[in-house]
Amino acid sequence: MADYIRQQIKEFLKDHSKREVRIKYKGPRMNSAYEWWRYRNPIRMLWTSFIVEITRKLPPCEFKNNLLRMIGVKIGKDVTISPDVVLDWLFPELIEIGDGTLIGADIWIACHSLLIDEIRLGRVKIGKQVMIGSFVCNEPPTTIGDRAVIGVYAYLNKDVPADTFMVGIPAKPKMDLKKINYLKEFNKRLK
Repeated sequence: MADYIRQQIKEFLKDHSKREVRIKYKGPRMNSAYEWWRYRNPIRMLWTSFIVEITRKLPPCEFKNNLLRMIGVKIGKDVTISPDVVLDWLFPELIEIGDGTLIGADIWIACHSLLIDEIRLGRVKIGKQVMIGSFVCNEPPTTIGDRAVIGVYAYLNKDVPADTFMVGIPAKPKMDLKKINYLKEFNKRLK
């Protein structure tokens, strides 16, 4: 069973066209999380969790971004990651953060779910110039479009279109930001 799961995970990690994989767990234990070490190299996991814990306490800086790149997170230029952001330590290479994005404090970016009878992996893609408020959590897979804004304490369980303001648990669209920019330009012309 563990070899089958490992093979499914390897295939998913190699095939970048897939957003998500769900693998049924029928192993000897009562839940799939008990055997996490069979799906991912424990030494690698210790290394990635060590880097994630160190970067949690660092202020936003390029050094922090470079440490996260070392464990596989794809980070664009001018990205700001606030303190206490927890990135997925088992599969950090499934996270992609676009240029100019601002990530608030105390956020969890998850790429895996180890459930009773299933293992889920999903890619998390955060677009360019996205702003994510504090205390946000996601359910993988998640794609956040360019220039989207995610409000404080939101729970993302679906994709976020570009130029959308999302709030709530679960997060719902509150406002189309394109309309606001259009109104600002219109008001400037009137003056």
